[in-house]
Amino acid sequence: MSSSCWASVASAMTPPPPPLQEELLAPRGAAATRRETIQQLRERADALRRELKAATDEAEAAEAATRHAERRAREAAAEVQDLAATREVQEEKLRELEQELRGKDERIKLLEAIVATLTRNKR
Repeated sequence: MSSSCWASVASAMTPPPPPLQEELLAPRGAAATRRETIQQLRERADALRRELKAATDEAEAAEAATRHAERRAREAAAEVQDLAATREVQEEKLRELEQELRGKDERIKLLEAIVATLTRNKR
């Protein structure tokens, strides 16, 4: 056999060289990269859920505060109306008492004039 033929037989009999490390790890690396990407996306989704929950809680708290403020404003307005009505009633009572006092003052003056007249007549 010639040397080229022998080389050909020898090359056929020798096992192929092992694949390169990069070629073996490439599918594993791609899967790891996908897993890492999926994990990052899950973490981001969780973070967004937390932000949404916080924003929702904040909005609910603001709505509750608004309702409380509106209720307090209605209560204050009702209280002001009640106070205004009470003031009007008290002012009317005061006017009546002043009128009564004026009438009594006039009666006292009349009685003083009668007493003065009677005392002069007795002298």
